Amino acid sequence: SLFAAAGLAAAAPLETRQDTASCPVSTQGDYVWKISEFYGRKPEGTYYNSLGFNIKATNGGTLDFTCSASADKLEDHKWYSCGENSFMDFSFDSDRSGLLLRQKVSDDITYVATATLPNYCRAGGNGPKDFVCTGVS
Repeated sequence: SLFAAAGLAAAAPLETRQDTASCPVSTQGDYVWKISEFYGRKPEGTYYNSLGFNIKATNGGTLDFTCSASADKLEDHKWYSCGENSFMDFSFDSDRSGLLLRQKVSDDITYVATATLPNYCRAGGNGPKDFVCTGVS
């Protein structure tokens, strides 16, 4: 309608994003795990065939181990076990370096968490498209 179009035209102008502004880190919420030491390998430069990271409890718990998976080709959005008796699984989205974690605490309780894992990839030495990636934060 004409009134709806006029309302949109009268809306406040949008401000442009500042490219030099730093991205704020959110410190809200319940943090129970710390993720560090991310590594991965992209044998053809486009997909991971192995990746892993250290996961440690930050709430006084005893959890502290390396969670990893390897295959001919690790699939995005697929759950992989962190290991026998860990009760932890992870899924990784390589296009955005997104990690999704879940821990089955009991039949009624499952913890779920997300994180972005910034990383840097360099030549891996096993061919022109082979890359080794490591976490940068």
